[in-house]
Amino acid sequence: MRIGVIADDFTGASDIAGFLVAGGLKTIMYNGVPTELPPASIEAVVISLKIRSCPVEEACSEALASLSFLRQVGCTKVYYKYCSTFDSTREGNIGPVVDALMDALGTDLTIICPSLPVNGRTVCHGYLFVGSSLLSDSPMRHHPITPMRDSKLERLMEGQFRGSVGHIYYPVLAQGSDAVHSELERIREGGHRYAVVDTLTEGDLDTIAEATEEMVLVTGGSGLAIGICNVLNRGKEISPSDGAAFVPSVQPAVIISGSCSAQTNAQVAHYKPLAPSRMIEEAAALKSPANHAQELSKWVLANSSGPLAPLLYATKSPEELEASRRLHGDSDVASAIEEVVALIVHHLFDGGIRTFISAGGETSGVVATTLALEAYLIGPQIDPGVSWLKALDSTLQCSFKSGNFGSVDFFEKAQAMCSKEAHDA
Repeated sequence: MRIGVIADDFTGASDIAGFLVAGGLKTIMYNGVPTELPPASIEAVVISLKIRSCPVEEACSEALASLSFLRQVGCTKVYYKYCSTFDSTREGNIGPVVDALMDALGTDLTIICPSLPVNGRTVCHGYLFVGSSLLSDSPMRHHPITPMRDSKLERLMEGQFRGSVGHIYYPVLAQGSDAVHSELERIREGGHRYAVVDTLTEGDLDTIAEATEEMVLVTGGSGLAIGICNVLNRGKEISPSDGAAFVPSVQPAVIISGSCSAQTNAQVAHYKPLAPSRMIEEAAALKSPANHAQELSKWVLANSSGPLAPLLYATKSPEELEASRRLHGDSDVASAIEEVVALIVHHLFDGGIRTFISAGGETSGVVATTLALEAYLIGPQIDPGVSWLKALDSTLQCSFKSGNFGSVDFFEKAQAMCSKEAHDA
């Protein structure tokens, strides 16, 4: 067992699992704290939790239970995976979970590395960027649950984390892994518990992975997994398909989009002219979630024989979100939408849908929880950070896309990868 990952949501779990597979590691992903041991051939375990915005005590409890399992199966390196845009608030869960894991592992220093350069998430002088924009200038500032209105990681950590923060700025990183390792030791000797690491390129991830090779706990977005795999595979020729456990097959499918990120808005807008689509209506969800779910499910099943899967979406622009807030006041629209999505998934599974493509961490968490699958095989990547998943004990297959990830034509691309020959086999 090479590495164990605790991910704070389902899209994040499938995101990092895909990078581990691309790095040649045979990987299994569990939905929630596992109850069964992985197969002997498995080299990496990813545990997907839904702890990004739940109560702090619940988040820490589930993370520690996951850690106990990872230690039981022999993981010597633990990776706490959170979003590459550090989705959280001053009262958020990232800090308490990191501190709980550090205490349980008996370590006094870890790194904060949310970067994923391949998807435009970088850190420079301790500031988090989304593409060429500061995080606070990106569409993430409009996030309905965790609006990101600061870009300095040290300030985002205030109020959450128990200790003080040191930094490894890019001039040190540019000197190589030995310099980074030495700087980490100086940060430790200075009494800091966390080191925020600048990262501008994928090559920087290799440097960080080499410098932290002996570190028992690392934390960040999924990008560092690329560097860790490169370090583990020194001197080996690895094909991106080496770790893929299956080829996705053509099956009755649905797309459910709940994310309101700018990228998902663009993906939904691109897909709507190509395939049947319907909005999950807020008013109907608040008034009668069961009836609305039944109506939408019947519509999906009636439109599932075409070349492209039907789309259900609750995706909105920032302006539409603001209008929704004015219209519905303090009504818990998000919970009502999640309830409708859960009921839809039940109905569609009973109706024969066996492929679920979802967009958004919360939405994907609802889909995964409703399907009640314990473990997934990891298939090929659709786009960086998004892979195909297949239930370990059934033909059901899924893709859980983080709101900000994927190309504009992601929904088409995912379906184009499905093979009739794989289904017939």
